[in-house]
Amino acid sequence: MKKIVVGFAALFSFITLMLLPINASAHTDNSEGYSKITMDRDKLHVELQLDFFELGRLIDFGVSPGDREVMLNTALEKHRDAVSEYLESHFEVFTDGAKAEGTVISTDIEQRVGRDYAKIGLEFPAPSNNSSIQIQYSVFFDDNDPMHRNILSYDIENKKGQFIFNAKDRELNAGKESAVGQFFRLVQLGFHHIMIGYDHILFVIALVIGARRVTDVLKVISVFTLAHSITLGLTALKLIHFPSEIIEPLIALSIAFVAVENYFGFPSKYRFAVVFGFGLIHGVGFAGAFQLSNDVTWRSLLSIFSFNVGVEAGQALIILILYPLLVRIRRFQWSTVVQGAAIAGIFVIGLIWYFERFFA
Repeated sequence: MKKIVVGFAALFSFITLMLLPINASAHTDNSEGYSKITMDRDKLHVELQLDFFELGRLIDFGVSPGDREVMLNTALEKHRDAVSEYLESHFEVFTDGAKAEGTVISTDIEQRVGRDYAKIGLEFPAPSNNSSIQIQYSVFFDDNDPMHRNILSYDIENKKGQFIFNAKDRELNAGKESAVGQFFRLVQLGFHHIMIGYDHILFVIALVIGARRVTDVLKVISVFTLAHSITLGLTALKLIHFPSEIIEPLIALSIAFVAVENYFGFPSKYRFAVVFGFGLIHGVGFAGAFQLSNDVTWRSLLSIFSFNVGVEAGQALIILILYPLLVRIRRFQWSTVVQGAAIAGIFVIGLIWYFERFFA
């Protein structure tokens, strides 16, 4: 009996540890933001998306998680001046070394990866031809979220690219970032994204629990990787698009379905087809972390490849931790009890997430 308790506790503790931050609070302490910079003849346009409730820790909007979107939108617009004042010293644009004066021209609320985002439009004077452009970004880092990241995509005259702002990399010289630096930043982003993507983690755990041998793990993860790589690339390049309101509930449903499949044990050929199909859905979810222009260039392909390397590294870490534990537990007769309990827990969590997202 003692061995049963120890084995169950070990597996339960691993799953709980991986999923501990879920729904703990409105803020994340590892939030992601998104930026897009474009230019026309006389204006530099910035679309900045920030986690609404992370921003709300700095500016008291007077609303709570679960409030209707129209209430969040009204609160954001009401506090436009406070938002503008904060961004004035935390999102700075310099042309040829001189600070450009920006103006907040619009505010809105947008749902992204299951969270409420403040969508803020800013305008700056357009730089003259061949001017150097520098962006200094320090949103949240020193205030409430040192793990915050912002994924920037820019298209300014002949300067195009992507950049990841974080607490260490706060400054971008447009058009001058190195491909090597971009590679490592995006690998880190991909790894970070799956480590905070608790639904993706639970799906991988469900796949591994359903695999008996190392070869089974390699096969099923390879199928999942192939599938999500396809839709990740197509979605990131904006060649396909599916609303998050559809994708997020389906990701949750995939977790519950694989748990059921683990219990009843479908034939392997059907399992691979199911995993491939759900992998396509998860790939769209992965791409929610960053989007590129729809120009297929070597830099955009490098960005997708780099991000995917980070995702696969995160998956590999989960498997390397979990599979040896499963092998150890399966040596005992009571392992079926532990595995059954884990499968039931995964099914319940997946189903809860599905209904939460479906009715959100």
